[in-house]
Amino acid sequence: MPSGRNLSIWFACLSVLVLIFTGAHLNPLGYLLAGILAPLPVLLAGWRLGNKGALSLALAGIAFMLALKPGLEILWNNLGFLSLLLMGVLLSVLQNQGLSAIRAILATVLILGGMALVLLLGQAFYQGVTPLALLARYGAEIMETVHQVLGGGGNASPLIPGVSQAETEAILQRLLPGLLVTNTVLVAWLNVVLARQLFFIATGQKPEPPLYFFALPEWLIFGVLAAGFMMFLPIASMRVISLNLLLVLGVLYFCQGVAVVAAWFNRLGLPRILRVIGYPLMFLNPLFFLIITLGVLDLWFDFRRLHQQPDDAGGGIQS
Repeated sequence: MPSGRNLSIWFACLSVLVLIFTGAHLNPLGYLLAGILAPLPVLLAGWRLGNKGALSLALAGIAFMLALKPGLEILWNNLGFLSLLLMGVLLSVLQNQGLSAIRAILATVLILGGMALVLLLGQAFYQGVTPLALLARYGAEIMETVHQVLGGGGNASPLIPGVSQAETEAILQRLLPGLLVTNTVLVAWLNVVLARQLFFIATGQKPEPPLYFFALPEWLIFGVLAAGFMMFLPIASMRVISLNLLLVLGVLYFCQGVAVVAAWFNRLGLPRILRVIGYPLMFLNPLFFLIITLGVLDLWFDFRRLHQQPDDAGGGIQS
């Protein structure tokens, strides 16, 4: 591909990245979209231009932020956006190194999760507070942001009917670690799915292997059983840990359930427009929990007949 073409693609990705960052600071809905789509331009640049393209685009995004307001304060206030840029770089680099999409997603989540933990402990030590107190503060900030996105402000009605805002914040504080991990998993997964679709539209080449071959290792079900058993222990901290584990594992099995449905969509040759409508519906209650159940049952019923595929078929994580 000519260098001029490379430069055009790079600047197009940079323009989208700048638009996402600017929109996040102008409108609460833009903030929400930025929290989902920020890694996408970096990931696409990495696939089309290589690792240097992804890294240079992320650095250009940081340079744009510093141009708006020189100093470390703007970087500190936008750590979430920086982590999304890093997510795009990691997803691109890991897949360019030969990892399957699923393994790249899980590796990215582990790296970002480890960095977030180190940052949390370091900030707690620097401020002289406990990590739990810092988590409580972050939980309150997240609740305020959610109310702003919903347009209700600080005096909005409770998010959960029949549960006060204080009780909701207490629940959020206990589940915040699991929520952060599951959010990272879903954002990484959605960006990979969108990038693959855009790559196909732009080049006409279907990315391989298909994501609908995704399968969790069979031994992971013992983690679900262990987390469920911990719920009955008379130790509050263990119950909190079990809730967070169940939250994370539930989202992983949701991804497997979506893979099962995607395989059925592909087998039936469902039109693209129906798929575009069908996938978002899976995130709604009660379909969300039905998809999780489908992902768990796939362990025993093997709905996609993956045992007939080679071990590395589709990049699924086989036991």
